[in-house]
Amino acid sequence: MFPRLEVVGLREGQDDAGKNYRQTRALLEQHPDMGGIYNIGGASDGVARALKEAGREQKVVFIGHGLTPDTRALLIDGSMDAVITQSPHTTLMSCVRIFTNLRDKREALSGVETTRSQVIFRENLP
Repeated sequence: MFPRLEVVGLREGQDDAGKNYRQTRALLEQHPDMGGIYNIGGASDGVARALKEAGREQKVVFIGHGLTPDTRALLIDGSMDAVITQSPHTTLMSCVRIFTNLRDKREALSGVETTRSQVIFRENLP
């Protein structure tokens, strides 16, 4: 669908801000025309720091995962463009329901709601 789009691969940051920072700096040097970063893990502040230092925070679309005080601050300051998140309470309650079902010898997903994701932008912060 996008013949000019190139995915440069995956990096493991292991929820470590320093590691995310170093890997993002290296990616920015290797791919000066990079258009976006998606951080599925934690420590998005390391990615944001690298983008800011390189002056690329307004040029690279940065999407993270999990609405936390840190990612909220990054959305507000504009270094992060979007956060994909789920309700921790709903997720926990689904886990409890699954374990209860298994204990009671019911089908594991009986009565379990589908997990819903929400995309948060600066403009729709709760």
